[in-house]
Amino acid sequence: MQDLEDALRRELRQVADDVAVPPLPRLPAGRPHWPTWVPTLAAAAVVVIALVALAGLLPDRGGAPEPAPQPTEVAPRPTEAATDDAAERAPRAVPTGPPTVPYVLDRVVHVGGRSFPGYDWVDGTRQGWIAVQPPFTWSWSGGGAPEPLDVALEQPPAVSPGGAYLAYLTSEGELNGFETARGGEGMGLSVPVPVRDEDGVGTRIGAVTDEGWVIASGRGVGVLWRPFDGAAPVDLTRTAPGQLVWQATQAGLVVVDGTGDARDPGGGGRVYLADVTAGGEVVPIADLPHFAIADVTEEWVAWVPAEQVGGEVQVYDEIRVRRLQGAAEDVLTPPPGWRFVNSEFTFEDAQFLLTRVSDGQRQRMVRCSPALLECVLLEAP
Repeated sequence: MQDLEDALRRELRQVADDVAVPPLPRLPAGRPHWPTWVPTLAAAAVVVIALVALAGLLPDRGGAPEPAPQPTEVAPRPTEAATDDAAERAPRAVPTGPPTVPYVLDRVVHVGGRSFPGYDWVDGTRQGWIAVQPPFTWSWSGGGAPEPLDVALEQPPAVSPGGAYLAYLTSEGELNGFETARGGEGMGLSVPVPVRDEDGVGTRIGAVTDEGWVIASGRGVGVLWRPFDGAAPVDLTRTAPGQLVWQATQAGLVVVDGTGDARDPGGGGRVYLADVTAGGEVVPIADLPHFAIADVTEEWVAWVPAEQVGGEVQVYDEIRVRRLQGAAEDVLTPPPGWRFVNSEFTFEDAQFLLTRVSDGQRQRMVRCSPALLECVLLEAP
């Protein structure tokens, strides 16, 4: 910096030496005018100012630039208050269009615009579904007409929530299944599983997940099989002792704590929603109420307590609902003049529940919204 200052002094001295300064003239009494030497001094001053400004732009001897002037701070603009995600997702009305999942009405399966008579029950999606005819004859579909499931069974088969996978346990104790898509793969060599559990009750297909994982479950029996991963079956009686996997839903697995006397979700043991890891660990997500009929989404739980539909009850008047992570309960009621039929119901998506109703002479389908606490009749097919 000292070298720069010396250079400035030399430049200033040279400019000053070149300027001839005459003696001050006697000013006339008339209108003043600038003497001829003023522009010369002004030019010299401009040179000096320019050199000083240039010096301010040059780095100092350490090479570090002078700090830039700090901008004036501006107060941040206020943001809008966060909205409730659940409120944003809540429907404004209950749609009255046809059901988007397979359903049974008057012993006829309806899927999209197609009908298949002679069935008492159906489960799945348009991508893949299973149905039963009396006395215990099972069929399946990968989106077209149903085909017989040509295996001997003691317990119902199961389909994944999205309909892509089907699994079964044969009466000889062979756990197997396949993809429901046309040309889909089988699950490979069967896995041996006891047909009956330690209480002599038939081992159930507790769940088939949307990843193609299969869980066989019963008291003293628990197998997690991941056939498409090539992994060896996991013994759930060691990794999750006493935990009975009851069903798969859109939101996870419904599990019953069977370490006591409970063996179903009707009462006695803890009932909860869970995930399962590849190693067989059952990870709770949320507690669920005891129930006889239920379905769960990522947002809602809908259920009917066992005491409400036990015995010979054929119709009932209330379906209880609450948010999955909430505690406050509400009830869904059927349209006036109708009652809910004592059969399984299903969520079509995260918001709308599909079930059957009866007026004592005929049956119809209704779509219900837990958010709006409203059920509407759908047009007969």
